[in-house]
Amino acid sequence: MQSNSPGARPDRDEPLELKKPSSFENIATAIGSRNLMIIIVTMPLVFLAVVTGIIAIFGGDDAEVASEAAAPAAVERLAEPAPAHGAAGATAVSADPSAIGLAPGADVTAMSLDGDRLALRVDGPGGVSIVIYDLSAGAVVQTIPITQTRSN
Repeated sequence: MQSNSPGARPDRDEPLELKKPSSFENIATAIGSRNLMIIIVTMPLVFLAVVTGIIAIFGGDDAEVASEAAAPAAVERLAEPAPAHGAAGATAVSADPSAIGLAPGADVTAMSLDGDRLALRVDGPGGVSIVIYDLSAGAVVQTIPITQTRSN
């Protein structure tokens, strides 16, 4: 006798239809769908708590960083020496504060940059000189005339 009711057992002659469960259903049945939802909701919260704890422990003291930024290091300024007599150097007077003014007839023939200092070799009618220019201050720091010595 065969019964088609949902709770009845099929006879041994009838084939059973097995449905292949999806991977989500496998996980849900293994740990329980309620527990799976709890894990999905709480994992990001636990992650945020751990990251916040690491930042709080190893983040450093903000007061030290703020005090270092507020107190800049003292910078010693060199006095500009007077240019040597007859040296064709750069002049600090210019309409544009970012421009380096040269004496009439002077040409820059070489330059070298080191940090915020610019060294210029200036050839002019009065001779050759090296001019050290501070780019951050916008001023000539030193002018060094180059003279030739006669050997015997």
